[in-house]
Amino acid sequence: MVKHSVDPNKCRGCGKCIEQCGLELWILVDIGGGKKRASVIDEAKHICHMCMSCHDACPEQAITIIEEGD
Repeated sequence: MVKHSVDPNKCRGCGKCIEQCGLELWILVDIGGGKKRASVIDEAKHICHMCMSCHDACPEQAITIIEEGD
């Protein structure tokens, strides 16, 4: 299983992670005040291949991905 986390202090909702993920695991959610933040869909923990495309695409280095035991 894969755990994705987004640092809310770094993510500025640019959507680069969405553009890079070939599995369409990322979405932008409205956090109020006209701002958005990247978030991963619930199924991502089972689908993600850990290719790190989203991590590498993030200009703010806001995404952390780790593999966890089942």
